[in-house]
Amino acid sequence: MSENNRIKTRIPGLDDVFLGGIPQGNLIVVKGAPGTGKTLLGMEFIYQGITQFNEPGIILVFETSPDEMIRDAAGFGWNFEELQEQRKLQIVFTTPEVLNQELRAVDSLLLETAREMGARRVFIDGIGLLSRALPGSRSAEMQVQSGSDSFRALLQQLAEALPGKILRSCSRSKPDTLRSRYWMKKR
Repeated sequence: MSENNRIKTRIPGLDDVFLGGIPQGNLIVVKGAPGTGKTLLGMEFIYQGITQFNEPGIILVFETSPDEMIRDAAGFGWNFEELQEQRKLQIVFTTPEVLNQELRAVDSLLLETAREMGARRVFIDGIGLLSRALPGSRSAEMQVQSGSDSFRALLQQLAEALPGKILRSCSRSKPDTLRSRYWMKKR
């Protein structure tokens, strides 16, 4: 695969592991125990995309508030607040159930926002929680491993709706309790 067909992450060492970058069109699931850096990896993927390649990004979170993510990013010198003001970044706090509904809705506010800002990269923090929004009781990990049509179709729908790259973090954490449509951090 040529260099032109690879998405550079600019994360030290990661592009080397992927032989020059993530193959274009791939959906990447990052799994690991709590505290292993899945969220940090996703945040840097989005940050590097915006600052190095002018590729706006969206971060979807189920448990961490946008304010916490902005604070954590600032600890690495990444000004997520400024990137949001510039409409290069959108942090969306939602629930798996609402995300599922939004991706299936004809008038999806999430997808409209993504198109308006020209989002090219998406990071879903805690994708393992999406299994709550899908039929059946299997975990997201089992659905990914078995190729569950509903789980795969939901992720593919997001990938097709946006022209960009998607990095998802699969974590084993407790489901959140927020039941609102979703909240976007806007300044």
